[in-house]
Amino acid sequence: MFDLKNMSDYELAQRVVNYVERLRTLMDDVSNVLGGPRRTGSYELDRIKDDYKRLKEEIKSDAHYVRLSRNRTGDFDLYTSIFVPSISEADASGFTSPTNSRIDQRFFSSIEEAHYKLTKYHGLDEWKKMAGV
Repeated sequence: MFDLKNMSDYELAQRVVNYVERLRTLMDDVSNVLGGPRRTGSYELDRIKDDYKRLKEEIKSDAHYVRLSRNRTGDFDLYTSIFVPSISEADASGFTSPTNSRIDQRFFSSIEEAHYKLTKYHGLDEWKKMAGV
């Protein structure tokens, strides 16, 4: 486990950019499954569900960490003013579909909501600039 509150703004931004880009890739994969007549193999569906589960667990873990430590500082830095609410809201509002559910529009919407919450306070371009990407 990383000590998130002691990470630099650069490291926090890299973490969020990684999450957002992985969510975007997952959304694209789910869109391909939902949108085309193409047959999708069970391997691809399992990979999508595994990626979903891994992202859900990672963001949930970060959200749990920030809930435990958020009242320890009164600073208005990137961590407390943007990272904490973004991660907390992504955990609370995103990933509402069970990890073993069908890949359908509801599954897609739960990924999309997490993506939105991570970029609600700071857009992806702003996060990327801070992360040096």
